[in-house]
Amino acid sequence: MVTSKEISQMQRPAYILDLNDDCLEMILRRLDIIQQYQISKLHTRFKQIVKSLWRCKLDHVSLHSEMLENLDDSMFVAFMMEMAPHMKRLTMRLCDIRYLRLLSDLEFVQTESFCWIGLTEGLDSEELEDVEVVRENHFLDEDVNMLVRIFPKLTSLKLKSCQITGKYLAHLLPLKHLSLDTCQCLESQNFQEVFQELKLRKLDIMQDCDEINCCDLIELKKCPTLEHIKIADYHLCFDTDIVNDILRMPRLKKLSIYSKNFVFDVLERISRTNLKQIEAFKFNGVLPDFERFFRELNHMNHLKKLFYACRGFDTEAIHDHMLRDISRQFTELEEIHLCSCDLESERGVLSFVQNCRELRLINLSGCHRGITESVVWRCIEMMKKQKWRTRELEIWLKDTEIDKGILQDPRYMYSNQYLKLDFKQSLQDSNPPGVLKFTFTT
Repeated sequence: MVTSKEISQMQRPAYILDLNDDCLEMILRRLDIIQQYQISKLHTRFKQIVKSLWRCKLDHVSLHSEMLENLDDSMFVAFMMEMAPHMKRLTMRLCDIRYLRLLSDLEFVQTESFCWIGLTEGLDSEELEDVEVVRENHFLDEDVNMLVRIFPKLTSLKLKSCQITGKYLAHLLPLKHLSLDTCQCLESQNFQEVFQELKLRKLDIMQDCDEINCCDLIELKKCPTLEHIKIADYHLCFDTDIVNDILRMPRLKKLSIYSKNFVFDVLERISRTNLKQIEAFKFNGVLPDFERFFRELNHMNHLKKLFYACRGFDTEAIHDHMLRDISRQFTELEEIHLCSCDLESERGVLSFVQNCRELRLINLSGCHRGITESVVWRCIEMMKKQKWRTRELEIWLKDTEIDKGILQDPRYMYSNQYLKLDFKQSLQDSNPPGVLKFTFTT
């Protein structure tokens, strides 16, 4: 028999607070960080669940302009104060600089990384010449000085589309990673102090920072802690010894160079050096001359990883003899990545299976021309004869002409011991087309 109490409960409308905490947590997870903050003010249950989420999951706070539209100044400051105990990384994308300046009297001791992506794209040339307009809309030197106060333990800083000269960067003493992108007001003399005062491990001035030139990079030797340097070819003067100075840096592990027009000049200068032993090389872009490209690669005698991804339309296919030659040269090769390439045939790829005993990965993601299902069967037959083989070989085939159904083929399932096909994995590259990346043996 149904009681009157049960009848009244059935007639009462359902409320969100009738849900248990697990259900509420699932709902709150789908909200952005600002929405979570706002809803936490509505009820103590929401507040406790949001606090638990932040304590367990939150370390990176990412804000963009649309998220801040409905926040007044005091609410934004209150929100950031609540973020302070949890926030190790802060990203502000296309935000009004006024919001950052509202934090000038606060201190975020937990925050180690800050990224600011500015609004340069939104202003025309006349507005950029107006000092007041620039000050109201852009990240300036005084804002760098403010970061020294509000983020006393900042170790990583990325600034994009900022109107800074670099004047106060040397004051960020804990800084280990510095990335400047599309900062076209930099002044050379400020970087002598940066390289002298900071113990940087990573420096990235690869994108549109052309006010920094080879004369300034000579001072890099004053920062011997650098492990990864990302620059552009216009930062280098090939008639000077600056490249050799960089390669002599004691802790240098990686060197990335962006080049539009001098790919082969950069490659020749670094591949032929005896100052560093190159164990990995990566390039994504378009090559007009594969013969010259592979000829320069032949100087990297100890290469273990080779990555080339076509980012456009190459003028020709990669010929089998080019791959065959380097497979004989790179006997220690562990990985070969040929992504979105046109190949003459599969024979060039198979030469790596035959000649490279340490090989564990062939990445053919995005390759259409020259690669068919027969590469798998020929590879299996070849590996059966390799009595020395003790390690598994992976072939990545995402976005190729080879059908995934091959994984169910008995010839693949039961006739090989060491071959593994993968149709899901591919390497993600955050660099723009035209970047040569060298990794050195340390």
